[in-house]
Amino acid sequence: MANVSFSAGYSPDLKSPVADDSSIIVIYMVRRCSRCTCNELATITLTYQYSRALVWIDDLTAERDPHAYDLCDRHGVRITAPSGWRLEDRRNRFRVVMPNRLAG
Repeated sequence: MANVSFSAGYSPDLKSPVADDSSIIVIYMVRRCSRCTCNELATITLTYQYSRALVWIDDLTAERDPHAYDLCDRHGVRITAPSGWRLEDRRNRFRVVMPNRLAG
């Protein structure tokens, strides 16, 4: 069975993800807020479409998109759409469903 170790960030000493036949090194990148001076972990992804004057806020996407902005909670709650634009919050949040009639 192969030994697996995890490393946050990038190390220039690692030439290959496979060190030898019995070890596998997995490197993962932590996504940070896109704001210049913020170093917090990203929790939401902001995307927009100029042609429809529309801004979307989603949960953090699985993969980084160069056309989207990853934001932390602090900056995510402060987002407002430009005048004349619509903001859609599409994040998955806990929702209470109240049925008007019980089954049975």
